[in-house]
Amino acid sequence: MKKPFKILYREKIVCPNCQNSEDFYEVIENATIFIYYLQNEDGSLEAIEEEIEVLGPVKFFCANCNTELTQMRNK
Repeated sequence: MKKPFKILYREKIVCPNCQNSEDFYEVIENATIFIYYLQNEDGSLEAIEEEIEVLGPVKFFCANCNTELTQMRNK
């Protein structure tokens, strides 16, 4: 006999202002970005690794109307 199992379902985020459900962006306040480079023979630089240290809040926005949707993202 098979046991019932739960299927996790997550509602899509829809901007209440413009009904956008596809395009969003995040703004990270007070972050430090470390980019490590390797210098090539010709003197050009090639990024080989990136690290981000987030020190402040991360805010989530609708890319169509710029409404802040952070609370919807953190549900």
